[in-house]
Amino acid sequence: MKKRRMSAGNRKQAIVEATMPLFARKGYAGTTTKDLALAAGVSEPLLYKHFPSKEALYHQIQAFGCQDSDPVTQKLAGLEPSASTLVHLVYYLMRTLVLGKPAGAIEWDTRHRLMLRSLLEDGVFARLAYEGRFACYCSRMEVCLDTAIRAGDAVKSPLTPGNRARFGCHVGAWLALVLLPPKPAVHYRVSRQKLLDQCVWFILRGIGLTDPAIATYYNPKALALAIIAMGKCSPAKTLKTRTRSATRDTRWQ
Repeated sequence: MKKRRMSAGNRKQAIVEATMPLFARKGYAGTTTKDLALAAGVSEPLLYKHFPSKEALYHQIQAFGCQDSDPVTQKLAGLEPSASTLVHLVYYLMRTLVLGKPAGAIEWDTRHRLMLRSLLEDGVFARLAYEGRFACYCSRMEVCLDTAIRAGDAVKSPLTPGNRARFGCHVGAWLALVLLPPKPAVHYRVSRQKLLDQCVWFILRGIGLTDPAIATYYNPKALALAIIAMGKCSPAKTLKTRTRSATRDTRWQ
């Protein structure tokens, strides 16, 4: 039986996915077209047929790596601004950065190595990743913070608008980089899950949530269940049936 030939679009996508880890390990300057063709399992002429240059392939990888079509993110964006929504946003973003859950189109290790390589080189991938993935979180967190302040769930901050959320994102991004080596660069003396829990608490306190608000809305186990449930039901139902009921039983202290 003859093998079905791969379409041009599928072939390009396969090349992008196969060469992405190589760029993550070696960076743009350290990767040759011979390396790329070998990683993709194609000849160099075929590689050039789909991508006229190494730069063109790298641009495609940047576009692929920075797209954000996560359904949970879309559901979180649809929630009403509040302290509760803020906690969900922070927890979900940190869970993605620290634990790599849920798994995205790019492996956790590869994504963060691409970010690190980008910061060491021209910064293009890092800027695109921020604009495509993190900027929406930061703006949404700011709206939630303003709402929480008016409700008495958060205190005003001397920080400029937007930086409260950006600094919180930086904490998660730094943890992701520290955890990249087989032996993490810093030993936090807790499990990865506990590290996530402490990281989220630290950010919530740092951006201005009050102790009563944190005690009310921040329950790691309930939040994990809520995030999983968001993939199966509406955000409103998830928040009401999962988070509030669980918070009454076991608040995280």
